[in-house]
This record gives sequence, structure tokens and C-alpha cells, in this order.
Amino acid sequence: MRKIIKEALLTLGLVTATATATVPGLAAASVQGESFDVLASVMEEHNKELSASAALESSKDEARRYHEAIIAGWWEFMQAKSNAKPGEYCAASFLRAKPLKEKGKPDSPKAGVVVTLFGPGGSYRGALLAFSPLGDESISGFPKLPSGSPVLVTLTQGNTKPVTLNAIYMKTRPKAPPLLAFAVPSIEALMQGMEDTWAFDVTYQGSSIANIEWHDGLRARTELKKCLSGIPFESKLQGGR
Repeated sequence: MRKIIKEALLTLGLVTATATATVPGLAAASVQGESFDVLASVMEEHNKELSASAALESSKDEARRYHEAIIAGWWEFMQAKSNAKPGEYCAASFLRAKPLKEKGKPDSPKAGVVVTLFGPGGSYRGALLAFSPLGDESISGFPKLPSGSPVLVTLTQGNTKPVTLNAIYMKTRPKAPPLLAFAVPSIEALMQGMEDTWAFDVTYQGSSIANIEWHDGLRARTELKKCLSGIPFESKLQGGR
């Protein structure tokens, strides 16, 4: 996304290397994890699939197809809240896992991550860039905090300079993976900077907890725009590499 997201974060005054950095009150008060119940359901199901993928020996073809798909990555689009009005709570999520290479065996997935772009909804009229773990290995490295807590992390985008800032830690429901969300002034700022391929890395206490690169970003932006306009959109987008 070149420097668009970085500039948006700077505009909010979030780029702070001190432990006294705070999440803007509007974002913390207005964005609640339970608002994303549809996304929570989707992520909970994918987490089960990834965590259980090694146990799919009874259906090796199904397991192989799943492994190939999650390693390649795909986009999913939705209104993240139940009964949302047209154009509200639009979300575009890219899911991907790293390949685990073992000699003499097909690649299997590990360390899954989801990056999600959220549009405005309810009283919160900004946007969010959020990261979530998928699979037991990824979840174990994520912080465990009360929902709504600020957490100091370092975000690196592509080849830009890393920035240290607070994210909002959110739980969407008990068994769903948590979210680390960055408040951004507008969904237009996020979409304007979307490139076809772009990489992110989030580190917490010196360890990488979310490392992911998306593809098909321009096609994803088209579907997200449809949702924001209140017109029918695709629910899933695969392709790329």
C-alpha cells in the first residue's frame, strides 16, 4: 500500500514508541469486538479447519486441496455484523498460512494469519486494519488481554520503515481468534493505497506474531467497493499465484 496506511496512522497520532501511547478514545469506545459476529463465525470455522488439517488422513484429497488453497491464500468478503444495513460493516479478509516443508511429504500449512480491512459501521465512521491468528501455533504467540485493551506492537508494511504504535486488542467471541486492530481515518484511505501484492509483519515483544502477504488486492478492492455501495458482491475470491 506504499505509504497510505502509514500516513493515515500518522494522521491519528498513533505512531509512538513510548509505552504511554494511547488508542484514540473514539476507536476504543466505538469499535467493539462483538460487532463482528459474522467475521467471528467465519474465523472460528477456519481456525478449526487449520488446526485439524493434519488429521484429515481419512480424506487425503480434501486435505491436499485445503492445504494448497490456504498456502496460496484467498480473499473473503462480508458484512461483519449480523443485520447490518447495506454498506455498513463491510469487511475484506485475506487468509493465508505458511508452508511447513518436510522431506518426502507434501507441504502442509502452519502459522495462519488473516488481515482484514473494515469499513465504517454504527457510530464508528472510520476504518480498521486488523490482524488475526489462525491455527493453534499462531494463536499461542498472540497476546492474551481483556477485549478493548491497547497493546504496543511494531507494524512493518512492505519495504517501508517499521512503526511502533498501539493496536486495539479485541475478542469477537470466546472461541474465535482475537483481533489486533489499527484505527484509520477512512476506508477510502485504505482502498486508495491497495496494491495488488503487499506484505505485512506485526511484532509483539520482539517476536513476529502476524506475517502475511496478499495477492489480488485490486480485485479485492473492487468487491469491497461493491459492499460499501450496498450492491451485491462476491463472497470469496481465489486466484493470483
